Amino acid sequence: MENETLSPLAFCNKIFSMRIPLPFQIGQQIGQKTVFLFLALGMALSASAGELKVGTVNMMKLLSGFHEKKAAEAEEKVELASIDAAYRERVVAIKAVEEELGKKKNEFNDPSLAEKKRKEIAASHQELAATRSVLIKEGEEFLQRQRRSLNQKMVGMINDIRTKVETAVSDYAATLDVNLVFDESGLTSSRTPFLIYSRNTVDLTDAVLKKLNKDAPSPVTVETSSGAKTKGEAPK
Repeated sequence: MENETLSPLAFCNKIFSMRIPLPFQIGQQIGQKTVFLFLALGMALSASAGELKVGTVNMMKLLSGFHEKKAAEAEEKVELASIDAAYRERVVAIKAVEEELGKKKNEFNDPSLAEKKRKEIAASHQELAATRSVLIKEGEEFLQRQRRSLNQKMVGMINDIRTKVETAVSDYAATLDVNLVFDESGLTSSRTPFLIYSRNTVDLTDAVLKKLNKDAPSPVTVETSSGAKTKGEAPK
């Protein structure tokens, strides 16, 4: 039987169509096709080294170093502080009601108090207690609603940022004629590195990060209400 000569990419596609029993347990985070890709890549590189150009990136480094991700995190901190300030105002209102409740309780316990006045104080105390319960419930609902809304917003922003990073990686890889790009910061479900060893690969991380941040706004110094100076991004 003659040996069939295949290009590395064609060899990968052929491997994908085969059912190969794996000697280890695959976690849910790693798809079967991804594992096949590892097997195919290793075989293809051994069979025809040099034809298949492989690149690596550190996605964690790209995401953490991307200026839009930093800006999103700064925006999240500002909005969290705003939510916290609004909630503290509600807490102040609740404490004011609780102080009134304490006063009413002391008045009610005055032995010299007339019965009619005692009943009036009891009714007032009951109304204040009901008001306190309403304020507490509204405060909790406000906090949950605001944090849920902010979380949804941040998830959308992070997804958009991740897409931009992935697109930047793909575009840069294409300029270098890289066929495959692996994330060296990825981990399997068993917390082991996704890419353990690779020879003659091209690391795209620093170059891609430089391209992502080429239009980053210049940092500006901002003075807080306490007089402290911090650096942030210039307004866009």
